[in-house]
Amino acid sequence: MAKAYLKINVEPGQERDIKKQLLSREDVLQADLTSGEQDIVALVEAANYEELMSFVVSELRLIEGITKTITNLILD
Repeated sequence: MAKAYLKINVEPGQERDIKKQLLSREDVLQADLTSGEQDIVALVEAANYEELMSFVVSELRLIEGITKTITNLILD
């Protein structure tokens, strides 16, 4: 299994809607509204790192309202 934390910035006022959309996806294990540099931190999981990155680039980044993502792969 491959896991990563995603730091997500969204358009103002979209935080709760984006969080709900993220949690509806089976690869998203957790999504939390946060203060600081990012609006949401999400924990995602996939079978391997290639699938994880494909999921982030091809699906999550395309959600309307998401303006920026930073992916931190979990190594251990």
